Amino acid sequence: MASRRAPASVSTAGIDAIRGTRVRTGSTASPAGSGNVTVDAGAVVVGAALVLGAAGALMGTRFQATIEALVVPEMVEAIIDGRGDDTERSRVLDVARGARWPERYTARTLRNAFLDRWRGRDAELETDEGAKADYRTAADRGDLSVVPVWAGEAIDLITDVTPAADLVARIAGEAEEAVVHVGANLE
Repeated sequence: MASRRAPASVSTAGIDAIRGTRVRTGSTASPAGSGNVTVDAGAVVVGAALVLGAAGALMGTRFQATIEALVVPEMVEAIIDGRGDDTERSRVLDVARGARWPERYTARTLRNAFLDRWRGRDAELETDEGAKADYRTAADRGDLSVVPVWAGEAIDLITDVTPAADLVARIAGEAEEAVVHVGANLE
């Protein structure tokens, strides 16, 4: 599987929250100077997250791009090729799949043709049995123009397919290196 360019480094000085590939300071979830750090990111920022005071990081998307992941190769390729700006939160795919998630818990996926067609029309889709049947037929074929490719905003950080054990070892090593580096600079 091809890999794409590695993401640019981000300085962590003054960061109060990291979410995906976007860095925010002074967010309402974590006011500047509060000492609270909120992180929703991929594997390569775990060390930075720990240094900033987080207990961990969310990185489900990263593990979909491991050789052990139970996803079709086309989904893995879509993840590697995807960008944070290619994702969106929506209820559309939940409605189409008949998933009864509470409305406030939207899913983040890569955009696709089905989302484009039904964006903002959740209520209409709920009553369109023909559209939902068409969705199920296409989804059963594995048609990526309709099926969800679950992906976080930090998808930009995923550049390769690797064994999960290697990924976990890399995450642990990078986290330890970041913590040791910051600790040495504090002395």
